[in-house]
Amino acid sequence: MSDAPQEDRDSATPGKKEFLYVAAVERAMRVLEAFAAKPGDLGLSELAEMTGLGKSAAQRFVFTWEKLGYLARDQASRRLRLTPKAIELGHSYLKGDALIAQVAPHLAVLRDQCGLAVNLSMRRGDDMIYLLRLPSRQLALAEMLPGRRLPAWSNASGRMLLTQCSEDELRAMFLRQPPLVFTPRTTVDLETLLGEIAKARVSGYVITQHQVHMHQIAVAILATVSSGAQVAIGIATSLDDYSPARAEAELVPALFRTAAALR
Repeated sequence: MSDAPQEDRDSATPGKKEFLYVAAVERAMRVLEAFAAKPGDLGLSELAEMTGLGKSAAQRFVFTWEKLGYLARDQASRRLRLTPKAIELGHSYLKGDALIAQVAPHLAVLRDQCGLAVNLSMRRGDDMIYLLRLPSRQLALAEMLPGRRLPAWSNASGRMLLTQCSEDELRAMFLRQPPLVFTPRTTVDLETLLGEIAKARVSGYVITQHQVHMHQIAVAILATVSSGAQVAIGIATSLDDYSPARAEAELVPALFRTAAALR
């Protein structure tokens, strides 16, 4: 989450000058979104710094979210964390979204056929977000959960989503948000990334290695659903089990078959 001064961020907020826009709601949501940027518990000073709010304002918003049941405070440390109530909104979205309802059965078939972790993601600004993740036994808990947001540069699905951007858009994105380093082998060089994305536009798929996790290989393609929206569907596994050549020979065709079934 950006730590830009409040006045700078407010002036850049879409719809800020519209009379229906409620700035107080936007500031209150910064507090909740801080927990997405840094999962776990947070102190009041950390929240104020992360959100660009004054400590007094942050305290008022925290008190309100506590009263509404979305935040809870540890009585010993006085630190705050999200409550299970926050999950209810995500569950309502996942259960009621037509896109997920369409894609989920096909991802389940793909997962059962290959026995590997599969995922569905969409682009959100300069990032990508996992909407659905069907795990394999090898994945850690954090990799099983939907809702994780990552820089789009960072993985196969994100890079496939970036194939929809022009080179000028990608260069501007790089200036706004350079890639994060997740492993010693994460690709962060702009020209290398542009080359990989250009290649993916032609081939229709991306294969990455060691990008977010060491020894992990991931494959992704774009799929167009019935609404016309484009999403990325991907598979992740261990390099101990799949070489790039095997992934290209077996997993890429499986992903294309799944994408064809979604049309």
